[in-house]
Amino acid sequence: MAGEIKMAGSFEDKSKPCILMTGGTGGIGFHLENSLRKKYNILRVSRKDQDELPDGVAHIKVDLTDEKGLAESIPDQKIEWILHLATTYNVRKDLAMVSNLLKLAEVRGIPNFCFFSSWVVSFPSRLVREPYLRMKGQCEQIIKDFCTEKGKHFLIVRPSVVIGENLSWTRTLNRLWYIRHLIPRNMFRCWISIDQVTNAVETHFKAVDDGRAESKIMQLLGERETLYQATYTRTLTSDHYKPLPDTVSMILLWLLAPLTFAFRMLAYVILFIVSLFSTYLNSFYIKHFKPTSLDEFLSFFNSYNNCIVSGSENMLLWHYTPPWIIEQKKILVTTRGMNKIRKLTRETVVCDAGVTIAELLKALQKENLTISTYPNYHDITLGACVAGPVHGHSHQYATVAALITSIKLFDIGQQRIKTIQKGTKEFRDLVFNTSNSVLVLEVSLQPCPLEEFVKNRKSLDFLTTSPETLIKHAKYGDSCEIRMYVPMLDACLGQYRGYLRCLPMVQGLMLTATTWIKKNDKRSNGSLEDEKGAAIAPRQRGNVEKIKGDINWKRYVERSTKFLWSLGSKAIMNTEWFFTEEEMITFWKYYQKNWMNLGFYKILIRHCKADDFPHSPCYQRNVYAIDIIALRYQRKYLADLMPSFSKTMHAGKFLCTDPDAVDKQDV
Repeated sequence: MAGEIKMAGSFEDKSKPCILMTGGTGGIGFHLENSLRKKYNILRVSRKDQDELPDGVAHIKVDLTDEKGLAESIPDQKIEWILHLATTYNVRKDLAMVSNLLKLAEVRGIPNFCFFSSWVVSFPSRLVREPYLRMKGQCEQIIKDFCTEKGKHFLIVRPSVVIGENLSWTRTLNRLWYIRHLIPRNMFRCWISIDQVTNAVETHFKAVDDGRAESKIMQLLGERETLYQATYTRTLTSDHYKPLPDTVSMILLWLLAPLTFAFRMLAYVILFIVSLFSTYLNSFYIKHFKPTSLDEFLSFFNSYNNCIVSGSENMLLWHYTPPWIIEQKKILVTTRGMNKIRKLTRETVVCDAGVTIAELLKALQKENLTISTYPNYHDITLGACVAGPVHGHSHQYATVAALITSIKLFDIGQQRIKTIQKGTKEFRDLVFNTSNSVLVLEVSLQPCPLEEFVKNRKSLDFLTTSPETLIKHAKYGDSCEIRMYVPMLDACLGQYRGYLRCLPMVQGLMLTATTWIKKNDKRSNGSLEDEKGAAIAPRQRGNVEKIKGDINWKRYVERSTKFLWSLGSKAIMNTEWFFTEEEMITFWKYYQKNWMNLGFYKILIRHCKADDFPHSPCYQRNVYAIDIIALRYQRKYLADLMPSFSKTMHAGKFLCTDPDAVDKQDV
């Protein structure tokens, strides 16, 4: 330790805890320092001389890349936190600064370390190409490993675009205001105010002082908004720098309309091409985050972010970002990166919330196991099965949630992890009622032996089939589903999963009841095709006609059909309602009379057994789930029509007519 410490400024109240802060003269650092010095003494460390210092702030001039100089320059007093914001934008020097500060924390016994990183660390690795941005991730890992080994507390803060007085992005938005009508509408950013950033850090520091906080990564993203919208809502104007009135701007825009249109089209193309090679521009087109670890996943969920969790990656449901997410400024976080099967025995299987039905079935079938019910959409995750009434067409279990024995979850309000068991009131109240208050992390459920089923199909005449007959078929066998197609639409769009199917052009609707019965059941006549499965037979691909010639046209036809289906999926939506027996009879009679005017592409009817979950559509009653696929322009029409038959809509259908209902299926 040096004999004399050269320090500018002093602390009037030495009873306050002390924070060693780097980067205090920068934009975010300036605001943090002003906020924290009310409760802490701030020991600012930088390479620059400081003439004027506010109360409660002292300054030491030292090069942070100099390990020996840093150790000798810090006075011999108790320090509670190291708050590191400084950067040289040089990978080698920044890594050296982190290393030197961690060594100082070890030698001086400093218990807490806070590091300001960047939200870019959360981007897919293929987009983070710059060495400087990769270095931020390296620094985070070094800090986590050191603090875990030495038993110290760490807080890693990842702010997105911070807006506030004297901050660079605020000045940028003020300049962009003049040309805001030329900004492409598909460029997004996550915006957070500097007050929210300082409040988040100050709140966590206080929680640590009270012994209530654990080490964590904290994403501070705020709300998702287009760059165009932000020029209206995020700018800070003053008399010295005041944008032109909006009317004047619009007049200038219309006078230059032809040039404006050409420039905007060119801007779209150029920005899209450049974004393929630029991490910075690519960040404007990030649609969702895909954390791969528990710490990363939980880092998104705090009171400063407007996050929503995707429980499904189904092509029809998440082929694009639904408009209501954009309107509500939500940040989409998917669980698909958390997809490990933790335990698999004949009695129980434990999976991460991001494991899909398809992944689970594949793993179970290797052990000659399956589950007793599952949906047609195999890309739905197990977390979604807790948050929404995901059902198959089994007569034994109404929903997949009925198979679950325990749930491991994160309580967002209490910021803690806990496990709840089946049979408890807390379990019953939680199922289908997560409502963004908890995050499902892990699910345990009970498998069953893989059995052989026989499949029986019966074609029915749509116009003469009574609703009572449909109800009778729906209850037959171990499971049953009844499908109706409009043949002309079906021939144009192809089979449901995208394979070409040649259908006869018949008049009316094609109505088929498909029933599955266990092979040894006396109801099986032995002449039906044997199928392996628990309640759902494997989908059958349609036959593609062989075209003469040496070229393998089949592959090209299938690829073309898939491409056309992906385009067509943007034009359709998937909705579902739950009907009681009386409601179904009323609906079916109405549909038989008016089917040509309704124009539905497909209707699927499945019987669901009663359960005892208070928030289930099957609560203490048998229901019929009617799945309707229709053109998207019918959205409002369906919203007005269907409640006259049933008030219970399936909240698990993301492209439903009521966006507010989707919140029940968020996790």
